[in-house]
Amino acid sequence: MDTDELKQYIEENSSIKTAFMEKTMAQLNKINEERSPAIRQNNAELQHQADRMFDSFVDNIYQKILSGTPLTESDSAKQWASVIEEAEILDNLEESIADSDFDE
Repeated sequence: MDTDELKQYIEENSSIKTAFMEKTMAQLNKINEERSPAIRQNNAELQHQADRMFDSFVDNIYQKILSGTPLTESDSAKQWASVIEEAEILDNLEESIADSDFDE
């Protein structure tokens, strides 16, 4: 499984992306509102930033799974899913995001 496959797995099997994006966009909008009108970003720019942040988040999760489990990059998506489910990784991530404060 690669990072793109992990991202797809997360999106299809949890509400992690929705929760992450809601909190990230709220924080980015708050920061943007504090800027002077001349340098404020539009919604597309903010969305692009949030998308990049989610991609980075998934990359970090991927690396932590690789280093903390017996999985390798060449293992099948089915093997990855089995380990992710057994370790309750998605459940733990959902709880972590729900409890997180995304303020600077």
